[in-house]
Amino acid sequence: MNVAFGGGRRALVGAVLAALLVLMAGGAAQEAFAGGVWLKGSSAKEAASFWTSGRVRSAVPLELRSDRAGTSAPGVDDFGADFEQVVDPTAPEFRIHGVVLLAAGIFGYGRCSGTAVRSANESVVITAAHCLNDGGDRRWFSGEAAFVPAYRYGQRPFGVFPARWIDTTKQWRADRGNPNFDVGALGVGRNEAGKSLTEAVGGARVAWGLKPKQDFSVHGYPAEEPFDGETQRICGAAGYLGHDPHSLAYSGPLNLAASCGVTGGASGGGWLIHGDTLNGVTSYGYFDQRSPDYGPYFGREVARLYGRAARVK
Repeated sequence: MNVAFGGGRRALVGAVLAALLVLMAGGAAQEAFAGGVWLKGSSAKEAASFWTSGRVRSAVPLELRSDRAGTSAPGVDDFGADFEQVVDPTAPEFRIHGVVLLAAGIFGYGRCSGTAVRSANESVVITAAHCLNDGGDRRWFSGEAAFVPAYRYGQRPFGVFPARWIDTTKQWRADRGNPNFDVGALGVGRNEAGKSLTEAVGGARVAWGLKPKQDFSVHGYPAEEPFDGETQRICGAAGYLGHDPHSLAYSGPLNLAASCGVTGGASGGGWLIHGDTLNGVTSYGYFDQRSPDYGPYFGREVARLYGRAARVK
């Protein structure tokens, strides 16, 4: 999605491949219902064979690029140094984060970031809505998708979890991509070893309805320069900076700004509080100026989305 404000271009980190999402919607690979969309899906073995290291590297971050030549990515000058490489993504506190991969046939491959969360069905990944839907009830991604936790230079220490189901907050779709509600969820199948997501990597708690001012640790797999998408990154002390004034143009709770400079591919990456509780995801930044990381506030609609995802069988 592109939204112009005062002559400047606002770049949502996500909504690239918008035409792709529209063209892929409505096919036999999906079945819409009141609680999300089912994907045709693949077995874990098929998904692992499909997502070769080459395909992962070729996956395009789901983001919009600036239309200004020579403009740097958002926040790299100010905050990029804090987005440090995670040395061991298999450690318990990091293994819950991973890469969300999406295939779209002749249109190529897309990628975002996501976080495994605790749920009764042991299969929920939280990401950004724009990674799954282009802001409308008929604009669902419908290709093959998978979640790879703790990915690092082609390594998949906990296997590949094929996506079976996707959903977003209802306001994201009803308001044609309202960034204040840019939260999505995947329901994934078991990995090649037959383990559920929670069995394999655990999961973060999910919190909503908290005061906006929190101390976040921002996780993700940025793939635009100066990063390459092959390693997990973290801003371990991403302080709350307030709200983006432009979020006043949309309904719903105002989004949040955190002091972390991300680039494309980090969309959907988890914002954790207290080390183990998900309370936000990366949504966008500004490509035409130095920028912090922006993400939606976790309120009642996120709670409802999580509830739907946790009931998927």
